[in-house]
Amino acid sequence: MSGAALKAEGLEAGYGPLQILFGIDMEVGPGEHVLVFGPNGAGKSTLIKALFGLVAPTAGRVTLDGQEVTGRAPEGMVARGMAYVPQVSNVFASMTVTENLEIGGARLSRARREARIAEMIELFPVLGERRRQAAGTLSGGERQMLALARALIPEPSVLLLDEPSAGVAPKLVAQIFELVSGLRRTGVSVLMIEQNARQALAHVDRGYVLEGGQVRLSDTAHALRENAEIGQLYLGG
Repeated sequence: MSGAALKAEGLEAGYGPLQILFGIDMEVGPGEHVLVFGPNGAGKSTLIKALFGLVAPTAGRVTLDGQEVTGRAPEGMVARGMAYVPQVSNVFASMTVTENLEIGGARLSRARREARIAEMIELFPVLGERRRQAAGTLSGGERQMLALARALIPEPSVLLLDEPSAGVAPKLVAQIFELVSGLRRTGVSVLMIEQNARQALAHVDRGYVLEGGQVRLSDTAHALRENAEIGQLYLGG
C-alpha cells in the first residue's frame, strides 16, 4: 500500500532492558480502519504508545502521512495530525462535557473550536444533552463518546484507539463500534486495539494479529474472521 497514512517499519520498543516489540511492520491507509488484536501481553498497548510517542522506539521508524515522526513527543504527534484515545483516564472527570471538548480544540481559533464542538454534538447527540454535566458522572459509553469527540475536534488524519469498548456496558459495545465505523465519512484513518476482536472485525477493513511482540498474521477483516485457526486461538472459537 503506497501513501500510507500511518506506517511502522521494523519498530522495536520496550521499558528499560525489557523489550516488548520486535520488528513490527504495519500500516494504515488513508481513510482505512485497521484492528490490532492478540493475547494479553502481546505488546498491543506498547505498540500504540510507541506510535504516539509515549514510549520511545529503540529501533525502526514511524511515518505519518509520509513524514517521519519516530520518537517525537505526543504533542508533536498531535500537531502533525495524530490523535490518541487511551483505554483509561481518557476524560477530565471533574470538568463538564463542554470543558472537555474545549480542551480538545485548544489549538484552534475560537470560531473554529465552537464550530467543531457543534459538529461533535451533532455526531454524538447525547453529549449535547450532557453539556453541563461533569464528565465523571457519565456512563462508560458516554465517556467513550466524549473521549472520541474530544480527540476528533482538531480534525486528525489518524486516530489511535486503545480498547474503545473497555468499561462500556455489553449492550452498548456494538453502538461504540458502529460510532467508530461511522467515522469513515470524516476520512480519518483509524488504528484500533481491541480485546473484543470478533465484534470489532465486523467494523474494520483489515487486521493484524500480534503475539509475543511480533506480527503473526495480517489479512482482510473478512479473512481473519473466517480463519479457523485464528478463530480458535484469538476469537473465542
